[in-house]
Amino acid sequence: MSGLTTAVETEKAYVLIIDDDPLLTKTLKKVLGREGYFVDTASNGEEGIRKAKSGFFHLVLCDIRMPGLDGLMTIQHIKDFQKKAGVGKSGFIVITAYDSDENRQNAFQLGVTDFLVKPFDLDKFLGVIEHNASPLAQETPIEEVQKLNQRLKRLLSALPHYDQPKPNPRT
Repeated sequence: MSGLTTAVETEKAYVLIIDDDPLLTKTLKKVLGREGYFVDTASNGEEGIRKAKSGFFHLVLCDIRMPGLDGLMTIQHIKDFQKKAGVGKSGFIVITAYDSDENRQNAFQLGVTDFLVKPFDLDKFLGVIEHNASPLAQETPIEEVQKLNQRLKRLLSALPHYDQPKPNPRT
């Protein structure tokens, strides 16, 4: 029993950070990792979508302004995929240096649960992550994430066009 408790305590939740600032993603990954979160990163929207399609994340943190696909479109793509595939629902937090009423309104209409403006205090950041991740991790425990990931793997192997943002020629 204590082995199970230790495993759950060491992995509070799965978090995906999508941001084009490599120093920020590296820092946030390190900070969250020390707090017991499993963290993966993506440097743009397309990479973030691929990672979200290949594994379940309780929480997705996404910058708004990135080269290529912007953050709000990235979030919409991930949400649409999760709904169509039936592979759980992630929570979404926007992290941005470009705060505006329009960005906030658009984000909250998408179902984003929090909006962090850069630069932000790390203690406040950790509080926001904990506040959002805890209920999501209770709703989808680590054991369930493993099952969802197996389901995603089967789905993606059966439907290779889901795995790629562009059509993939058959081999």
